[in-house]
Order: sequence, then structure tokens, then C-alpha cells
Amino acid sequence: MAGQSLISKRGSGAGVRLPGALARPIKVFVDAKILNVHDPSLPRRAYVGYIVEQDGRHGAKQVEDTESDDAEVRAILFAIDELKGAARRMTIVCDHESVVSEANRDEVRNPSPPMQLLRDTLARNRKNLELRALQANPAHGVVTAYVNSLEGDRKE
Repeated sequence: MAGQSLISKRGSGAGVRLPGALARPIKVFVDAKILNVHDPSLPRRAYVGYIVEQDGRHGAKQVEDTESDDAEVRAILFAIDELKGAARRMTIVCDHESVVSEANRDEVRNPSPPMQLLRDTLARNRKNLELRALQANPAHGVVTAYVNSLEGDRKE
């Protein structure tokens, strides 16, 4: 960090400013979309995505998990994995309240493998990672746009 001062002067006092340590967490919205849920004759396809509130970074991909809860968990894990070096602290916001509740609960009997992975990830990163529930989710649009672009590619 040559040439960069860690001292920040505010008002009449001075203090040490640690890069990123006190920075506000980035807020990341996640979502999952499962196609063909209502037609058992068609194969289900699941997609997950995220969007960072502060700067609009986003990503989406197809996943194997076609059950609603597991797909939402994969969306959370995808965002964490994609953004792990981008910020010291993250608040992940998910509109699937039962997933958030189960992930944040102290004890869960027989969690699915994706949920257990999420619970372990949250436990290891408790100081830097928070998972919250939300009713309306802007990441829904990211996943929908991604799926629509794939549908457009298939029609051409």
C-alpha cells in the first residue's frame, strides 16, 4: 500500500482507517426460476441469478436443482461464490422466506445437501455474511431476462 495513507482526519480528531473493514456491506438480491413446474410432461429447468444493489453487477446460470427451496439455496450459494472477493461484507437478500428461515435457524433436522452447504457457509462467515428475507426482489428480473434470452436463442 505504498503511497496510500491509512490515516483519515475527521472533524477535530484522527483515527486509523482500515480498508474495507468498516465499509458498509454490499447488498445482493438473489432469485431462482423454475420452468415447466405446472406441466409434468415437460422437463423442469432451473435458473438462478443475483444483482448487486450498489453497482448493478449481476450474474445468472442454469442449475440442476429443480425443487424450489434447493434452487433458491443454489442462487444464494452462486452469489456468494461469484462475489466472495468483491467485498469484505455482504447482505444476501432472498424472497423465499422459508429458505432464509431454515438457513438462519440454530438447528435443522435432516437438511438437504444444498441447505447444509449454505448453513455451513453462513456459519463460517458469520461476521461478514448476512442472509435476510425480502418480499419484492429485483433479482427476479435478472433471472427472467436470462431465461428469456435463452428462449430467444432456442427459437433462432
